[in-house]
Amino acid sequence: MKRRRPPPRIPNRIPPVLESEAPGLLELERFSQASLGQWSAAQRNLRELHQAFFFALEQQRQAHSAELIEALRAHASAGELFTQWSRIIDYRYSEAPLSVAGSLRRGGRFNIGADIDAATFTPFPALYIAEDYPTAFRERFGADEAATGRLSTQELALRTPASFTHVALRGQLELVIDVGASHTLAAFARVLSRFVIPSTVRALARRLAIQRPLQLVRSVSGLYRQLLHPHWRAEPTQFDLPANSQVFGRIAASAGLHGILYPSARHASGRCLALFPQNWKGSTSFIEILGGAPSQARLIRIDGTTAELE
Repeated sequence: MKRRRPPPRIPNRIPPVLESEAPGLLELERFSQASLGQWSAAQRNLRELHQAFFFALEQQRQAHSAELIEALRAHASAGELFTQWSRIIDYRYSEAPLSVAGSLRRGGRFNIGADIDAATFTPFPALYIAEDYPTAFRERFGADEAATGRLSTQELALRTPASFTHVALRGQLELVIDVGASHTLAAFARVLSRFVIPSTVRALARRLAIQRPLQLVRSVSGLYRQLLHPHWRAEPTQFDLPANSQVFGRIAASAGLHGILYPSARHASGRCLALFPQNWKGSTSFIEILGGAPSQARLIRIDGTTAELE
């Protein structure tokens, strides 16, 4: 009969953990100087390619400028009187609730600000409003006002109810384009479909070993996705170049349009307006604050006679 081994002895006390075995900081990734250099080189290469690509297309936009402007003007129309629309601003700017100064400092979806190289791209203003308070809130803070878990959106955004001001608005525009209606973009997209990627840009992409394929807008759906892209700020932030929606806004402003009506990218049932009051001179377009305003407030109404917009 095979003799059984005695069971192992289990110590009564857990032996102390040696200092060398004690848990410490866990290193998730290790970066060498060589890898950091490779990433820096890749960033420089991407920047060089994006700039070459942008300015190659800029030449084509200039060559087709008259067609692009006509494509927008032909599909712009007079907007109906709107009322109870909304605008949210930082509390410190509440004495000038319709000022466009903020958009000139930091560009919006449809306008270029001084946060992009002002020596190359001329800033132009836009006034952004939404058709109701929930849409304005989401556009301003990126989410619904309802609480998310234990923290409200205001708390997640490091905002308190006293740190911003909401104003109700009414107004009317003479010349506005609704980019939410596909037929209004068809002529513009047809002009863009004739653009080409120059061979010099393709050669640069090969030389820099850029794997990401270069693409152009060829259809209404492709244009629509670019105008409402949720991450439109990536291009200005990473490459100091206007986003596609900002280029579209520049052409719309150059066409003399009074505004762009577009679906909210953050509130599916809401709509927004990007207004170009600098184009309203001599027109009947206007926007004004509903209700009373503090005695020291200015820019509570903008119309065709308003000289100062900031």
